[in-house]
Amino acid sequence: MKSYTQSRTDYGVDTKNTATANLTYGDGQMNDFHRRLLVKADWPFLHRIRTTSTIADTSFVALPYDVDLVESVSVTVGTTIYTPKPVANRDEWDRLHYSSYTSDTPEKWFVYNGQIGIWPKPTTSGSTISLNCKVKPVDLNVADYTTGTVTSITNNDETLTISGSTLTYPMTGRWARITLDDGTDSGDGQWYEISSITSTTVLELVRPYGGTTISGGSQAYTIGMMPLLPEAFHSLPEQYAAYRYWAKEKDAERAISYKEMVDEGVESLFTAYGFNDLSMVVDDGHNGGIINPNLTIQL
Repeated sequence: MKSYTQSRTDYGVDTKNTATANLTYGDGQMNDFHRRLLVKADWPFLHRIRTTSTIADTSFVALPYDVDLVESVSVTVGTTIYTPKPVANRDEWDRLHYSSYTSDTPEKWFVYNGQIGIWPKPTTSGSTISLNCKVKPVDLNVADYTTGTVTSITNNDETLTISGSTLTYPMTGRWARITLDDGTDSGDGQWYEISSITSTTVLELVRPYGGTTISGGSQAYTIGMMPLLPEAFHSLPEQYAAYRYWAKEKDAERAISYKEMVDEGVESLFTAYGFNDLSMVVDDGHNGGIINPNLTIQL
């Protein structure tokens, strides 16, 4: 994977210009291209799960910062998972919202002005609201974070503990990698998305850690800000920025070279991910004359 810091470094090398003004120009070009590319299709890799929590006697709570479109909602109250339905329109929500009914059994949800509303108003606080949603990009502008060392993480577990760090909530959604080396407390060198920040020294990963258990260690690590693109296409924003730089400098040979890289990469991205069907069924049901029962109905 290629973090913002690595992309910025590559841009300085590819343009042979590490002046601050040029690196800032490259930041702008990378972010503009990243945003434009992500709106060109309903990319399956933009669909994620985000969470927030209920507040007692309060309908609306803020959506997570990167939520663009909420597709479905579930609310976990104790050990029970409820799946409220979306309201049909604003008029329906207004009729419900202005009632005095409160309950911890959610029935409806509504998104408005960067917030999600739950009806009836929750009776208690702290119930987890899980959002199946489409996320939106934020500017790639935060340098890699490497302060402190990894002290513990268990194989097949999601909790990562770091000493000497000051982890913060905005690191949620970034990626962490424990350095791979020949030491006894080596990480596996893989990047893991961060699902939440528990404290200034503890974070949770989206997927369980696949490396060897570290206990009482002092291993180096990196937290990086990544593009929303699949890993194989992380170089595209930087290559586009390099193309724009050399076009601006009127160096046609170099500009064309980077433009070809970008065009080939975008074409490959559409070939691999340019569809919006998230199901795992890829057979049309007609191969070999056998009808797929999932594609039929019985009356």
